[in-house]
Amino acid sequence: MITPADELRAAAAKLRPSSPAVAAHTVAVRVPPAAADALAAWLDETANNHDAAVTAARQVWGDDAAADALEWLTTGPGRVPPHAVALARAVNGEAQR
Repeated sequence: MITPADELRAAAAKLRPSSPAVAAHTVAVRVPPAAADALAAWLDETANNHDAAVTAARQVWGDDAAADALEWLTTGPGRVPPHAVALARAVNGEAQR
């Protein structure tokens, strides 16, 4: 199962100026390397925050699939910002869901 954190990290890897994918990726052509690197760092940080939220949900509710945990991870403080997922999916070439 691909998690939001997986999507964010995949996009971050594509955006980094040192990535081999940068030469073939249209976003990197239009974005200065420093901006692409900053976006990649933000996506990585957002992915790490989501992983921490999943861990916290497991510790509080014992299962990240429990109803309260799912609500907290999808609509509460543990959710991934929608614009982060939208950016990651655009970079990864995926249709918005």
